[in-house]
Amino acid sequence: MNIEEKIIKNFSFNNKFIGDDCAYLKDTKQLISTDSITENTHFDLKKFTAMQIAHRLFISNFSDIQSSGGEPKYALFNISFPKKKSILALSISKNLRNMIKKNKITIIGGDTTSSKDIFLSLTLISKKIDRSRVILRSKSKVNDEIYLFKNIGFSKLGFLNLYQNLDIPSSLRKKSLKQFLHPKFYKYFDIFNKLPINSSMDISDSLYSTIKEMARQSNKKFVIDNLSSVNTTLSNNLSYNKYMKLILISGEEYVPVFTMKKDNL
Repeated sequence: MNIEEKIIKNFSFNNKFIGDDCAYLKDTKQLISTDSITENTHFDLKKFTAMQIAHRLFISNFSDIQSSGGEPKYALFNISFPKKKSILALSISKNLRNMIKKNKITIIGGDTTSSKDIFLSLTLISKKIDRSRVILRSKSKVNDEIYLFKNIGFSKLGFLNLYQNLDIPSSLRKKSLKQFLHPKFYKYFDIFNKLPINSSMDISDSLYSTIKEMARQSNKKFVIDNLSSVNTTLSNNLSYNKYMKLILISGEEYVPVFTMKKDNL
């Protein structure tokens, strides 16, 4: 167990709110999710623009709400930054405001403080949703099929391209860099509301860790196959071992893994 897991366990033991992509507030019938990103850990100012930083913060939260079956309605935004980076901090804030406004979300508060590096935190609160419609990680059922969005893997490849300058085709380099620096934004809450999904979890760390956690919480054994069709562009350009590694460990994809009966698709 790493230090991050130990900290989470310190708060999550016997806590019914912690353990999914979102917490459900039964008094108001809303989902709530929060994410933080920090300079030199989640983004490099030499590589990322202000718009890309804001985009990463926004979709990481948006996808968490969606993967639990909700639609974001309200937002709280916190930012910490040094005085010498105040212009950049303002630009990040303006880009985030535009994304929030475009997606019809209302900012209801936040905080600004001084710090050594740039630190950003966003909290999203959903529209009202009945408890019965909330999708959990722990409700996978025997004989469920496992589904995910196509083309995961580009994010990790883009990261490797950015810092290791891999010898790969230019078209693949361009596509993977774009996915890492500016991940594709999917709105899928409306699709989730129409499907009888049993369980779901957002891919933030990796496909492997996501499936492992869903299996643990559901107390089920997950068997995965047919991964060669997940990203045909990568499978056609990389060796089998390199391809499988990318598919399984690529994080920050901001799409869900979900399970349901095959006959319901």
